[in-house]
Amino acid sequence: GLLSKPISINPAEKKIEQIAESCAFKGGMATVIGGAMGVFFGLFTAAIDPNMTSISDKPQTARDVYKEMLSRSKSYGKSFAFLGLALSGSECVIESYRARSDLKNSLYSGCLVGGGMGLRAGVVPGCLGCAGFAAFSAAIDFYMKS
Repeated sequence: GLLSKPISINPAEKKIEQIAESCAFKGGMATVIGGAMGVFFGLFTAAIDPNMTSISDKPQTARDVYKEMLSRSKSYGKSFAFLGLALSGSECVIESYRARSDLKNSLYSGCLVGGGMGLRAGVVPGCLGCAGFAAFSAAIDFYMKS
């Protein structure tokens, strides 16, 4: 009957699936989406709270506000893109190495990225970054998979 025949997958579909499941593709997508989210967040925060620190008494112009929004959007975009790449890439590599897809991958990845970012300020901030990012990554992964 219908259930006894194996489902055949088109070779093109199989190739697209392999590409979409690769760590490079996942990291690239996380970089692009994180960067776009950072740009949007930078625009939003600059619009709400323009951080104009000019010493002169001249009033703010639209050009000054635009430059501040552009600067903040670039900064946030780069930060969010890096964070997306680091978290997604490390989790994918860890998952490939462990050959398991479970919550521990998020914990390890979060600890690796948070600890690495925190280590620039010292050992204690590195440990706190590890714990914080691991907890955050695990919470997000738990929420997304439930």
